Amino acid sequence: MAYGREVGELLSSASAENWTAELWTMFGGYILALQELGNVSDLPNTFSSFKELLEFFEKVDKIRLANT
Repeated sequence: MAYGREVGELLSSASAENWTAELWTMFGGYILALQELGNVSDLPNTFSSFKELLEFFEKVDKIRLANT
């Protein structure tokens, strides 16, 4: 229950659209930093996590729209 409340508070701090835009900004910065860092072997895992976060916020947005 406490976990759900914390997630709810976090999600209510910004729209799903804003969260998605911020995720793209963070991932883009990460990709740019790789040019300096060199090859990173866990890039596929990072991308999978990024993709899962984007899908999560898409679902949140659909739920929000369905409840309005």
